[in-house]
Formats: sequence, C-alpha cells, structure tokens
Amino acid sequence: MSTEIKTWEIVNGELKQLSTTLADNGRKETEHLEKWIKTKPEILGNDILIIGEQVYTKSGPLDFLGIDNNGNLVIVELKRDKLARLVLAQ
Repeated sequence: MSTEIKTWEIVNGELKQLSTTLADNGRKETEHLEKWIKTKPEILGNDILIIGEQVYTKSGPLDFLGIDNNGNLVIVELKRDKLARLVLAQ
C-alpha cells in the first residue's frame, strides 16, 4: 500500500512522476487530477482498484474509494492547497 504523496504531470499525453511539488513546477491548481485518476488509476499504486467516486459518508463525500490486494479500503481525498491539520484528520 502507498505511504507517500506522489506528484505527476502529463507530458505528450503520458503521465510522468515528478520528484518535486506542483508549486515547485509552477503549477497551482490540480483541476485535472480527478480526471487523470479516472483514466490512469495506477498513479495511486498498482495494487489499488477504484470501487467508487464521490462516495457519500457522514463526514461528507470521498473523492475516491478503493480497495487494495489485501482487502483494505483505500480513501483518496484530493486537496488542492496546503494540507491543514483538520484536513489531514478527515
């Protein structure tokens, strides 16, 4: 299961992993990230299968819900700005 945050960019229609942040590369908004995950879910890890999008819970909607090879649920939340402690606790 993935335990790190990865950043990707599209180069000539292909996803390329970056070793820096979006801001370091002059990118401020990740408006297309949701679309990229839908079309290339392997950016979340090869062992994750997306089983739901915008899944509603008591705390609000989850951007993506997945399951890994071990049967663990994987929650994917896309945050566009700096992660506040409250957001991380979500």
